[in-house]
Amino acid sequence: MDYHPMNPADLSHAAAEPASTELDQRLTRALETAPEVGIPADFAARVASRVPARPMVTSTPTHYGDYAMTLGVLTTLATLFWLGLQTHNGPAFTFVESFLLAEFIALTVWLTVWRRSLR
Repeated sequence: MDYHPMNPADLSHAAAEPASTELDQRLTRALETAPEVGIPADFAARVASRVPARPMVTSTPTHYGDYAMTLGVLTTLATLFWLGLQTHNGPAFTFVESFLLAEFIALTVWLTVWRRSLR
């Protein structure tokens, strides 16, 4: 390529225009030329060889949720028996007892019916 340095001492419009036009043409050609993209044939193998080997991870289920729900069922059942021995018959007492009974039924159904279908 032929490069023409611009002379800062020559600021006339006529002298600057050919260099400007030539520069514009060279820039346009450079921007319109698409670069050639090439991927080496062994690129994937080289990248894969740099990746560290991952150890085989196995996990065993802990069933902490099942244990917590079984404990909840047993605690609710014990509380229902204890409340059944009490002689209070107020509306608040009846509400608490009904709530605990509903909780006991829900937890029991969850543990026996619905959870078995998830396994």
